[in-house]
Amino acid sequence: MKKIKIHYQFATAKGKTKNGNAEISKRLNFINKNIDKKSIIKLSVPVKGPGSIETEYDEAIAIPNVINGIVKAEKEKFDVAIISCFSDPGLSACREKVSIPVIGSGENSIFLASQLGNKFSILSPLKENGFTFKNKVSKLGLDKKYCSTRAINTSVLSLAKNKNSTLKKLVLAGKKAIEIDGADVLILGCMSMAFHDITITLEKKLKVPVINPVKASLLMAESIVKMNISHSKLAYPTPPDKIIY
Repeated sequence: MKKIKIHYQFATAKGKTKNGNAEISKRLNFINKNIDKKSIIKLSVPVKGPGSIETEYDEAIAIPNVINGIVKAEKEKFDVAIISCFSDPGLSACREKVSIPVIGSGENSIFLASQLGNKFSILSPLKENGFTFKNKVSKLGLDKKYCSTRAINTSVLSLAKNKNSTLKKLVLAGKKAIEIDGADVLILGCMSMAFHDITITLEKKLKVPVINPVKASLLMAESIVKMNISHSKLAYPTPPDKIIY
């Protein structure tokens, strides 16, 4: 089988943030450890835009970069694209504009969690994410499977800096989600959490499945290419060409 070409689209201008280039290198190393040896990965990092996504406003600013990056990926003959943000900025628009499959890291993780238990909770950076995530779950038709979003009250850029501190906060939030909210599956609701590679440790401490959105999206990307399928153009019709004034 031919090598699978995966386009990994950052939604933020990560390289412009403090220690951003080191963080990008860390993420690339993590990705390479979690893809098939026959897969090829390319990271696309915008040079302009928000340094992190924590609000719907941030998401809106990031969307044009995401769309442009994924449109370019199709022209460069990539087999599949992944949006590296739990909020999935521009996901539907990308699926309309291109024919290659586009994986939303958040959407994919939520669907996976719904198959692994009766109730899932999302562990988020900030409590403000709760409303957005609840709406996302509702849009996917999984309200009955969702029980809560539990925040660790740490900004996205801060939680990326300290692995041990982030782990401790996630354990505490996870215990509340399980013992108070009734969750039997947890999702890491931020890429900066996921790239710490602490899923196995969390599972040992909390005794429930913990979804890492990075690993889940990479495996889905490879699987969907191997199955030779993509998103439906009845659901995501190609937009007509228009003059943009």
